[in-house]
Amino acid sequence: MKTKLLILACLCTIFSFGQTVSTYQSTPNTNFTILTPTTGIDQSATGANANWTFNNLTPGNTYVDTYTTPTATQLTTYPGTTNVLTIINEAVTSNPNQFFIAESDTGTAITGISQGDIQLNYDTENAFIGLFPMSFETNNSGPVSGSFTYQGNNGTFTGTFSASIEAYGTLTIGTTYSETVTRMRIDQNLSFSIPPTFNDIGTLTQTVYYYFNNTTNNMDFRFSNTNVVSTILNINQTSESFEFNTTDNTLSSKDFNLAALTKLYPNPAQNAIRVNIPNNETVKSFLIYDNQGRIVSTRSEHHNNIDISNLNTGLYFLNIQTNSGKVFNKKFVKN
Repeated sequence: MKTKLLILACLCTIFSFGQTVSTYQSTPNTNFTILTPTTGIDQSATGANANWTFNNLTPGNTYVDTYTTPTATQLTTYPGTTNVLTIINEAVTSNPNQFFIAESDTGTAITGISQGDIQLNYDTENAFIGLFPMSFETNNSGPVSGSFTYQGNNGTFTGTFSASIEAYGTLTIGTTYSETVTRMRIDQNLSFSIPPTFNDIGTLTQTVYYYFNNTTNNMDFRFSNTNVVSTILNINQTSESFEFNTTDNTLSSKDFNLAALTKLYPNPAQNAIRVNIPNNETVKSFLIYDNQGRIVSTRSEHHNNIDISNLNTGLYFLNIQTNSGKVFNKKFVKN
C-alpha cells in the first residue's frame, strides 16, 4: 500500500479561461515533463494578482495525457464514467495511471483511479469537482467514500474532497516561461479500512495545484503533495510531483537530450516511419505501445525505417533502444 497509494499524486488535468476553469480535461496528447527542484519552491501566494517564481528545476521523464471512452468493463466497475484519462510515462509505458471521470449537466466528478495493482473506486460517494465553468473564489467540498483493492486485499475508504479556484496571477518558470495563469487547488483526506478486523489502517492527505494558462486555455504546470501514513504498516511517507507542459511550452536549450533531438517522420504516418537519431545512433530494437500502455509490436531492427502498416489508426509510443544502448520513447500517430 505504501508505494501504490502515491499514484494519487496526480489527479487529472483541466482547462481554464481567464480567471475561470472551463472543463476537467487537458488537451488530448499534452506532454508533461517531470521537473525536480534543487531547492524548495514557494507556492504560498494566493488570491488575486499573485506571483509565483519557480527556479532550479531539472527536467526528467515525460508523461502524456490521452483520453478514451470507457469500455463496458470500466463502466461496470466505475458506474457513470464518461471519459477515461490515461497518463502514460514515456519511459515506462506499461501500467499507466488511469483516472475515471463522470461529466453531466449537474457537474464533473472522479469515479475511480486505477494504477497497477491498486484501484480506488468512489462508488459510494464520487469525488465532486464542480459544475463548470468554475470562476475565481468558487469552492466545492464534500464527503467521499468507496472501495479499494490492493494486491488481492479488498477494503473501504471514507474521507473528504474539495476543489477551489483560489488564485490567479503570473507564473514564472526559469528564464524561458512567464505567463498569466489561474490556479485550482484540490485537497483530499482519506481513511482506509479492511473491515471487520482492520479499521483505520492508514490515511492519505493530499494537496494538488493546477496552473492554467489564461491564453492557451491549457494547464501549464501541476504540483502535488501526498502524505501516506499507516501505523499498522509503519509508514509515514511524503511524495511530491512537479510537472510542466512541454507541448505548449519549451525548456531552455541546455535541457535538450537525445530523446528531444530524435525526430520521427512523417508523423502522422500511414505505412512506415523513419527514426532520425543524431550522433550516428541507429535503432537496435523497438517496442510499440498503444495509448492504453499495451505492447502491440516488438522487433529487432538494425535500420531506422519501421513498418507500421498493420497498426490500427490512433496514438502510439515507440520505445527505442539504440546501437549504443540508449533507451527512450517517442510518440507518433497512425493515420
